[in-house]
Amino acid sequence: MKPLQIRYISQTFGLGGAETFVSELLQELRQRKHRVTAHTNHQPFQSLLQKKHIRTGDIPIVFDIIGDWKGLSKAVFLLPIVWVFYGVLVWRERKADIILVSGFTEKLPVSWWAAIFSIPVVWIEFAPLDSVLNKFYGLPRVWYRLAARFPTQVVTASQHSLRGLLAEKILTHEQLLVIPCGREIAYSTNVLPKKPEIVCISRMEKGKGQDILVQIFSLVYKKIPAAHLTFVGEGSFLPSVKKLVLALQLAKAVSFAGRVPDALKILESARVCVVPSVWPLEGFGLVACEGMALRKPVVAFDHGPVNEIVLHNKTGLLAQDDNFEMFAKNIIRLLTDDELANRLGKAGRQRFEQHYTIQQVAQQYEKIFQKICQ
Repeated sequence: MKPLQIRYISQTFGLGGAETFVSELLQELRQRKHRVTAHTNHQPFQSLLQKKHIRTGDIPIVFDIIGDWKGLSKAVFLLPIVWVFYGVLVWRERKADIILVSGFTEKLPVSWWAAIFSIPVVWIEFAPLDSVLNKFYGLPRVWYRLAARFPTQVVTASQHSLRGLLAEKILTHEQLLVIPCGREIAYSTNVLPKKPEIVCISRMEKGKGQDILVQIFSLVYKKIPAAHLTFVGEGSFLPSVKKLVLALQLAKAVSFAGRVPDALKILESARVCVVPSVWPLEGFGLVACEGMALRKPVVAFDHGPVNEIVLHNKTGLLAQDDNFEMFAKNIIRLLTDDELANRLGKAGRQRFEQHYTIQQVAQQYEKIFQKICQ
């Protein structure tokens, strides 16, 4: 295959599943002999990319039209400066074969300038956008509609996201393509721990379901007093979750690890991986893949996108939305039934190897890029 010049340009405001995936995707593309450069505003993300030997450039201007009113007002003031900045950036990268963009706000200026310099643009759209597009009296919807004419291809991570994006009637079916996210996680031969440890890895944000999980865990704790729950992640919702833990008298059985250098080390100690998210903007659920990669049975609610990854009674157990008792029973079954937990964990690893390794995912991206550049 022809080596390509691939440029990634996106803002981000934290390190999460999307940034982890993008960093490993770019690393794999680089290992496939493509020349990759990433431009971003977030210093920790830059450091992560640099550790993976990805050349980086700095975006010095924070430009956000989907945060709060203060950010929107600042964005309006900065718009001329931002437009010129991205114009200069794209001009400097005018020899690129592909520009890859995942952030929301910069999709319009980057894609517009890329069209001026005849550079194909591919977007990554991780999740449905309904709640974002309707903010600020629909201004983001206008912005997005103006941008949507430019990308040659829009990659989204799940059928759930595809349906949500098509429902907006902005992007066309021809533009959209589903490619799941992936990870590079070595095979673990460890058997599941006997200790009834439950781990939830997620940004602490309302809608991610940490408050729901605390209520569910209270039911588990009544049946299995030795059970322990660990939350990994940080965010504005953390004080509310801690308050609920205290109210339900679970302080001795629930731990908060915060942000850690390697969340998978904590997940390795788990008996069960839980994904309680009910967030409407959930686009994939990378932690479910991580749990399966480490041979952990996964417990989640039976809705998209996680139910596209976790197969009920095959790689994990699913409960209907709002059925906290069933969710708790699923956890209890996995804490007490060694045969079931090991069978689901083993099948989860096999499913990960079949669909969600970063090598497989990068190969699909590579085929798209090569097709566009023919």
